[in-house]
Amino acid sequence: MSNVIHIFTGSAIDPDTGVLPHPGECLACFVHRMLAMTRCSDSLGWAEHYRLVRARRAVSLTKRLAAQGATCDCAVVTDLWRPSIALWSRDDDIDDLAPPKDLPPCGCVRAGSTKPCPLWVPATSLAL
Repeated sequence: MSNVIHIFTGSAIDPDTGVLPHPGECLACFVHRMLAMTRCSDSLGWAEHYRLVRARRAVSLTKRLAAQGATCDCAVVTDLWRPSIALWSRDDDIDDLAPPKDLPPCGCVRAGSTKPCPLWVPATSLAL
């Protein structure tokens, strides 16, 4: 880690991995990837960072996410969207399905989109 702190999240920035969305990376995959490196900052900092870098015209993104129930970045990828059930696997220890530990590469979205790629589904559509 470096001693450089991200202005929105307050988290240290890893100079090897960086904090920019990959080309075509969707909002959900980006937020998930950032949260794998840092803790949730109890804000929509990574979502707003994504908007500023990849979707500048989506000026009401954080308001829209909050209205849908996501008040922080971790809620974006747990309460709003979840990995598709096709990515889940059986966990014999708990005798139930478990979410994926790692996701495949992002399914890609068009430039400027704030919608999730096909790897993600609305959390309300998963009946687990």
